[in-house]
Amino acid sequence: MSGQGADRDSQRCSQRCSQRWSQRWSKVCGVQPLDESCQEGVRIVQAEVLASWSQGRAAFGGLVTGLCLRAVQGQVAPDRLLRSVLVDFAGPVRPGPVRIELSVLRRGRAITQTQARLFQGGRVCAVLIAAWGRARTTAMPRVPPSPAPAWPSPETLAEIPAVEGITPAFTQHLDYRWASGVFPFSASDRAEAMGWVRLRDDHPVDIAGALALADAWPAPVLALLHSPAAASTVTWMVNVITPLPVGGIAPEGWWRFKSQAGSTANGYADVTGSLWAPNGELVLESRQLVAEFSRG
Repeated sequence: MSGQGADRDSQRCSQRCSQRWSQRWSKVCGVQPLDESCQEGVRIVQAEVLASWSQGRAAFGGLVTGLCLRAVQGQVAPDRLLRSVLVDFAGPVRPGPVRIELSVLRRGRAITQTQARLFQGGRVCAVLIAAWGRARTTAMPRVPPSPAPAWPSPETLAEIPAVEGITPAFTQHLDYRWASGVFPFSASDRAEAMGWVRLRDDHPVDIAGALALADAWPAPVLALLHSPAAASTVTWMVNVITPLPVGGIAPEGWWRFKSQAGSTANGYADVTGSLWAPNGELVLESRQLVAEFSRG
């Protein structure tokens, strides 16, 4: 392709990006959009991660995932909804500017596979691979997903407050109601975390928001410890069981989340989790490799 042809393609690509910019990013919490463009045929999103959504010195992983997902979602046809996502958190994302490079790995007849690589300071901090698929008619009988757990209503449970210097900064944006007597650093014999959660703002919850709600809980293995210790997610895989409407659902509803550790060894834990929508439908199932940094 000639240089002029490549320049025209990049210009058209940037114009299309610009037209979608305002609509696509208007519902993203914790992110200040800066620019979206095409550079030598590669789609680039640049944004700033806000400090109020941090977790220690780094940004909340659910926000990083939602940011990458939102960035790459513009490359996918509207009839293809998120079916699965895999995130590798290669390094901490600090509050501040980030750059995301987007690519479509494959567009098939039913499924589109995409990749988003998030850079900060010239280094890769996160890689997200997502599969988007349209609904299909098949001969396979439907196997119903796990029903929502029957817990006391959130109005009857004590609020878990955000406390500066104790809880992560991002928890100020969330409303929690713990449904179990097992808490982090309680020296419990059960590695679990479960309860109700919702966002405190008035944005509809789409699939990116649902992922943030599922990642908003402390690692269940922390309940086994008797004193505070850090933990971080290395990889996170999520399968979407019930896709959400494109426009999201009302923000005031309470979501149920439950996670448990299947095994722990050598400073790592295998953690599974489930998230149910306010109407009781199972939205996603997740699996994480968690690294914990307690000292024996």
